[in-house]
Amino acid sequence: MRSYVVFSSMGQDRPGLTKEISEFFTARGINIERSRGCVLGNEFGMIILTSGKTEDIEGFIGELSSLREKTGLDIHVHKTKAPSHREVQPSIPYKLIATCLDRPGIVHQICKVLYVQGINIDDISSNVDNNPITGASVFTMTCYFSLPPTVRITQLKNELTRVGDEYNIDIRFDAVVSR
Repeated sequence: MRSYVVFSSMGQDRPGLTKEISEFFTARGINIERSRGCVLGNEFGMIILTSGKTEDIEGFIGELSSLREKTGLDIHVHKTKAPSHREVQPSIPYKLIATCLDRPGIVHQICKVLYVQGINIDDISSNVDNNPITGASVFTMTCYFSLPPTVRITQLKNELTRVGDEYNIDIRFDAVVSR
């Protein structure tokens, strides 16, 4: 039988962490199904959906203390379902991109609109970069979400336009044909 585990880690960044994590998985027959990792300040954070034979997953979980010692990472695991067993309603996938001068509250304002509309966020990332020409801190957020048939697209566009106008955020979203 196949089992699934969400693995998350955080710790001081240094070269080789991803290699050490993936090497640990491979040596135990654990597959990386989906992963995200990035440097945040001086820390490296990673979240991974893993899968493997149930007995391999149990052994993997039992040996995590050795990976913690070797890497110095804070590591957490959580058993989960296979992605194909996730209960989802029929929906249309969308991608949203928001850009503006950086300030607190941007993610909150956009996510609040999606929440009020009953929209589930599938994937979200954000970043602040300094524009080399103007020196301004420019915020960018990319968000994938599932639009249920109960949500009227024009109503969502109007709400996002309202937030964009009020907070001076360029917000664009389109249906995703393939990812």
